[in-house]
Amino acid sequence: MQHETHQKLGEIRASVGMEYGKILQKMLAISLLETKVESLVERSVQGIDLEMVIGGETCAFEVKTSEGDTIKLSRKDIEGLDRQVEAGNRAYIVVLTNGPLDELIFARYHPGEIPVGKELSSFFFRAYQEPALQQRIKSTFPVVVDKYAQTAVEGRQGGLDKILEQYGEWGRA
Repeated sequence: MQHETHQKLGEIRASVGMEYGKILQKMLAISLLETKVESLVERSVQGIDLEMVIGGETCAFEVKTSEGDTIKLSRKDIEGLDRQVEAGNRAYIVVLTNGPLDELIFARYHPGEIPVGKELSSFFFRAYQEPALQQRIKSTFPVVVDKYAQTAVEGRQGGLDKILEQYGEWGRA
């Protein structure tokens, strides 16, 4: 991740506190929409965080952030990912920890391979990363963070929702 992007994310994190994960989820949704997906559904309350259709295939994303360099998945997270796989969808865990060299990691989920409730470093998820998805947002994510950082800080989730509403492919569940 570019230094400037990491720095802006740190500023957003410091300003929005506990809302940071949802703010990042919305910025990721905007970044994916900028890559011309067929549809993208965002959930702010329950279930898988994002569902995207591209090339006729559904991809489901559970977005995880942390203050440190580890994350953990709850039983609810794992069950949601398992349901997506059972439905024939590709399921991913999107990881962004707070290390200076960390990148957004799109890790492909495989049922039974990720322990529930255990602290896992971003390094663990690198073994499962999906380079094509990471490449897909490599150019859009830094632009979105730079362009909408102020909106995220001042307008929080509602401000970013107004941006998302401008995309015909976006929906909320």
